[in-house]
Amino acid sequence: MPEPHTQLLRRPSIIDQHLATLLQTVSIEVEAGSELLTDGIVDRLAELLSSDRAEQAAEIIAEMAKSEDNRIIMVQQAVIPPLVGMVHNSQLRALRQACRAIGNMCFESQTGRDIVLSEGGVNALVSRLNELRPSEQTVKSQNEVHYMLCGSLHTICMDHEEVQKEAIKLKTLPILIDYLKHSTDGTVLRFVLNIIAAFLDHGEEITEAAIELNLAPIASEILKKQKDDETVKEAVLDVLGNFNFLEKPLIQMQLYQSGVLSQIVDIINTSLDETDADAIERIASEILVLVVSHDGIAQLVFEDKALDLTKEAMDWMKGYQEHLKGTGALVIGNLATSDLRSSALVETPELVETLFKVLDCDYSSDEMLVKVKHAALSALRNLSICETAKPRIRPHLQTLLSYVTSDMPMLVYKSVGCVRCLTRGNSDIATELSHNIPLIQGLVGLVDKYKYHNGIQGEVPRLISTLIVEGQPDSNNLTQMLECKIMPLILQMTTTKEFPQIQVEGWLTVQKVIHTLGDGSSLLSENILKFCEGSLADDTNPNVRILALNIIRLLSSSLTKEEDLHEITEHLNRLSVSTTDLPAQQLASEIKQSKPFN
Repeated sequence: MPEPHTQLLRRPSIIDQHLATLLQTVSIEVEAGSELLTDGIVDRLAELLSSDRAEQAAEIIAEMAKSEDNRIIMVQQAVIPPLVGMVHNSQLRALRQACRAIGNMCFESQTGRDIVLSEGGVNALVSRLNELRPSEQTVKSQNEVHYMLCGSLHTICMDHEEVQKEAIKLKTLPILIDYLKHSTDGTVLRFVLNIIAAFLDHGEEITEAAIELNLAPIASEILKKQKDDETVKEAVLDVLGNFNFLEKPLIQMQLYQSGVLSQIVDIINTSLDETDADAIERIASEILVLVVSHDGIAQLVFEDKALDLTKEAMDWMKGYQEHLKGTGALVIGNLATSDLRSSALVETPELVETLFKVLDCDYSSDEMLVKVKHAALSALRNLSICETAKPRIRPHLQTLLSYVTSDMPMLVYKSVGCVRCLTRGNSDIATELSHNIPLIQGLVGLVDKYKYHNGIQGEVPRLISTLIVEGQPDSNNLTQMLECKIMPLILQMTTTKEFPQIQVEGWLTVQKVIHTLGDGSSLLSENILKFCEGSLADDTNPNVRILALNIIRLLSSSLTKEEDLHEITEHLNRLSVSTTDLPAQQLASEIKQSKPFN
């Protein structure tokens, strides 16, 4: 009967020979290791981890742990604590095998990671990473141990928040940044970038530290140098695309200044002739769109003739790759956030027409349809604010109105906003639409239909307000509009104290209604005085307060109820002695001297 492996490993004269045989066995056939687990072999190997044969024992454990079945059993035995001890104290060759064994033991094993954490393994790995920081002189000679150290930390960090928190607490980030600066090995870079990407999800403090350590320019440089390594590119983009990181204006500016946007455009263009974008192109698209959302960078990008992002966006929208159609529209929308840029953009041949072609396309899914058409409508909305763009968009008004009545709230919201911006300053459009009573009824219905959608709740009243303010005065038509129950929506606009501009629009609309009808008595039934009182409070924007006082003055001849007169008088008395708002003080005093308050 053969002597058990455990006994053979206890005989000094043949232990080295048997370790070599054992390593050869498990290296050739990993599953063969499972037969050894019932032989007490793991306990004996764990003992050897504290001996002068630790390197060989760790290598055998690493090979055996490649099997998931072996790993499940081994992680419950006392193997990880001595491996952590080896990380602390071993020379480079033994350290390499210890890291390899820990990495394999913890692969897809939360239990293994928990044990490493509780045994101080994170501290051990970070300490050796710090001790063996690469430099231009050592990076090549120590590349293999860097690979194992970073790989082991990567394995225990992934999907384990407590390990990540411990590593962050141990000030690991500056150490990892040094590895990014000096390492040229693609796998090491990928490990480090993935760890940093996980760190960035842990809040403001780590994000600020990454900014201070110039992570964005360093990662951008890696993207340029490793442009042929798809895994490194994806890891870099995962870091740069982290929202906590990328939303910072400084990071956006660093990315532009590093010249990495041209690299990102190149990455996006690799999928131009494909039917769909892969993960790398999608992340690259998101980064580009978010960077260009910064107004200062949008201006720099717009002026950058070498980058020529307008042309790129046009090519993406004209292509047949659905995701890139949306990316192109979003880029145009972000560039169109100033009148100067919008004026120049609409001079681009076929730009407006291309955006409407994007709207007219069919898409592979409802999700993609909403995503891409929402992007196109966003771009058209921003462009339609610009006076010189309005004539280019005007011929497509019926297309925009067709989305106002769609069953997709995101498209309803953007199309209503687009029609509103197109109507601003255009009396002809406002008059035409205000006479479309079925449209007005439909708009009022949207507010009731989409009560949960704050965007629609805000945009619809603003559009109706714009139609009244910009349209030609017509008392008959206005009466028909009021019969559609638009006034509660207009008055609700006056309550949005966080948005004074909307309050102003609301009161200007009420003022136009009173002037057009020639009598504001019909508005009293809408509790308009209560809304006026709400705009007279001390925390109200001064311009809004003046408009509300003016409405009271216009309505004063229609006020007959003692209760109404009493409450308004109290507000007038308070404002007439105000020392903080002199225009309101003067107007309140004038109203007090007039009938029926005098």
